[in-house]
Amino acid sequence: MPVRIASVDPGSPAETLGWAPGDQILAVNGEPVEDELDFRFKTAEETLALKVRKGGTLVEETVERKDGTTLGVELEEFRIKTCGDDCVFCFVDQNPVGLRDTLYFRDGDFRMSFLYGNYITVTNLRDRDLERIVEQRLSPLYVSVHCTDDDVRAEMMGHRTLRDRQAEKLRYLADHGIELHAQIVLVPGFNDGGQLVKTILDLYDLREQLYSVSVVPVGLTEHRKALASLRPVSPSEARQLARQVARWQRSFRAEIGRGFVYLSDEVYLLAGLDFPDEADYDGYPLMENGVGMSRDFLDELAFQAEDFPDALPEPRRVTLVSGALTAPLLDTRVRPLLERVDGLDIDVVTCRNRLFGDVVTVSGLLNFKSFVAELAPRAEAGTLGDLVVLPPDCVNFEGLFLDNRPGQMTPDDLSRALGGVEVVVFDGDWGGLVERLAEPVTA
Repeated sequence: MPVRIASVDPGSPAETLGWAPGDQILAVNGEPVEDELDFRFKTAEETLALKVRKGGTLVEETVERKDGTTLGVELEEFRIKTCGDDCVFCFVDQNPVGLRDTLYFRDGDFRMSFLYGNYITVTNLRDRDLERIVEQRLSPLYVSVHCTDDDVRAEMMGHRTLRDRQAEKLRYLADHGIELHAQIVLVPGFNDGGQLVKTILDLYDLREQLYSVSVVPVGLTEHRKALASLRPVSPSEARQLARQVARWQRSFRAEIGRGFVYLSDEVYLLAGLDFPDEADYDGYPLMENGVGMSRDFLDELAFQAEDFPDALPEPRRVTLVSGALTAPLLDTRVRPLLERVDGLDIDVVTCRNRLFGDVVTVSGLLNFKSFVAELAPRAEAGTLGDLVVLPPDCVNFEGLFLDNRPGQMTPDDLSRALGGVEVVVFDGDWGGLVERLAEPVTA
């Protein structure tokens, strides 16, 4: 399928050729172009034979590129491929109605995995996709494996056929030098126990190219109507899992110099255990998947706290907002360090999740409705203080909450709903936050 030009850079070779937005690029050096990634790869040669549809007219043009000069075009975004599975634990199926359309889309595109680190299954990967990944070196890729037993995978992931050739596809990618990172969403009664052991050992056979396996407990909401009956990982199961992974890591580290299998922070919080040391995370390659984020968060706070002032010029009060899972961490590990600064008073507020239900306790799924329900009574009582700090992952890249209602979408909206108290999303800079509080209060 041809790709369409979105814009042309002034003074570029594309402008010289007379290309314009809306024109279509059909082929490069005799090969069809599928998307922008494909275009970038195929236009790396110095001499390019291009087939282009310009204003409805098909033309063929030859371009000589010198000194790595680009053609100077931006292409329209490619259509993202949907997931090829119907997992019993899929979070999309557990969303309430009324959210943004994008939150109901099941992404299963290997290009998004390469570009942004999205975890995908390999169910919808065709042989030509595998060949393209290898040819264009789309590495690393992040793969949701969940289980290596075909029968269990079929039951968990809703495969229409028993085999999706997962092992064969992963082996092909590994044998051709593609770096892989795997994920297991742990669902009690499906892929835990002996199935988890089998999965880890099967994946360890790919250790030359499969660099990590992250284990994440299943996330469930109160919106599971007509869905399979599942239960969350219990605290006792989390403790057992942490012990098992620690044993695996000791063995793997002795053999290959890295832990190989890692637990998401949620497991340690559920288990009531401290997080492993920084060195045990092997450089934090999986932080975006919630592996090691809390350890880095605490270590960074301790480091920045060394430069905190002894006191603020005038007393200030800050409200730190969190989900139920991490609120104890803020109260016992964060608040004491901040309150070493004389004049700084910290209040940790635990928010119930009024969108997904009380069973969801992570901070990243809190929303405007949850925040305002918990904080509005405090605003009316005058106890919110000078600043409200929200968890860093409660807004998307556009700065929007999960809510899809006008006036209930941004931190500024929340500030207005709370009577004007300043509301910020934490950006990781504790020193900057303290400096901000040290500034004179303006009337």
